[in-house]
Amino acid sequence: MALVSLTDVTKSYPPADRSGTPVVAVDAVSLDIEPGDVYGIIGYSGAGKSTLVRLINALEPATSGSITFDGRELTAMPERELRGIRLGIGMIFQQFNLFTSKTVWKNVAYPLTVAGWTKSEIKLRVDELLDFVGLSDKAKSYPEQLSGGQKQRVGIARALATSPRLLLADEATSALDPETTQEVLALLKRVNREFGVTIVVITHEMDVIQSIATKVAVMDGGRVIENGDVFDVFSDPQNASSQRFVSTVVKGIPSPAELAVLRERHDGRIVTLSFRDGDASQASVFVDLATAGLEFELVYGGINDIQGRAFGHLTLAVRGDAAAIDAALAKIGERVDVTEVA
Repeated sequence: MALVSLTDVTKSYPPADRSGTPVVAVDAVSLDIEPGDVYGIIGYSGAGKSTLVRLINALEPATSGSITFDGRELTAMPERELRGIRLGIGMIFQQFNLFTSKTVWKNVAYPLTVAGWTKSEIKLRVDELLDFVGLSDKAKSYPEQLSGGQKQRVGIARALATSPRLLLADEATSALDPETTQEVLALLKRVNREFGVTIVVITHEMDVIQSIATKVAVMDGGRVIENGDVFDVFSDPQNASSQRFVSTVVKGIPSPAELAVLRERHDGRIVTLSFRDGDASQASVFVDLATAGLEFELVYGGINDIQGRAFGHLTLAVRGDAAAIDAALAKIGERVDVTEVA
């Protein structure tokens, strides 16, 4: 059974002007998030991602549709019961949302105090979590004394305090530099692996999805336009918006402008070979070209790795006898996709 299930969920707001037309932020979204998933939700600004998060943790009510968490319907649940549900949902934020007047230790302890834990229970749990995120030596420090990455580690520890089953990360790395982003993502992977916490990652950065997610949903205009395993969406995106996102981390077939530059720099026939995990290896394709007596060089593209599965597009400039090139490409085309772009 899905840990989180959304069925035809819509969220609309009153019109911002006199047009009388409601503003639809989330439009008929259906998603199932399974226990143990690291589920990425990606979209450009205004796509509806953050609104969707607020619906999942019931900070805002859905206009219509059904949302269940751990088998319980949230949309008609009274606020008193929702407060108990939210103890099972942790949240980390882009701007950290720490109490500046409280020490690191007290920031992490805060949700436990609110939940009514005893002092001895709180001490044990906070010490355990600060050790897990590598901040035991910062327990008495204040947020202003920490780096951005350290602040986000405090945020993660605080979100884990009540042992939630679900962790929502809303643009949690957007305020961090690339190196610190990778450190925080590695920590979230540990949270998922060692604690079994299901994670929903809201982001506009495709490389974050590539680094951590197992599944992904692409949002555009409040709708989910494509979703599935990250490998499938990355290696064969079906929607134009998905293709734009994927192109930020995966080089596909050269655009006309890029092709014009390649033609200026390289002679020969320019072809793109598209590889997916389980297809012929790059080495076997190169052997076929060499055996046919052809010269070739890699001029564009690359191979990507998603959770141990490889895919990518290699664009080559191939030189030699025209008939030999045709025969070699026909043979290679039986095992991988071949696109002749020039």
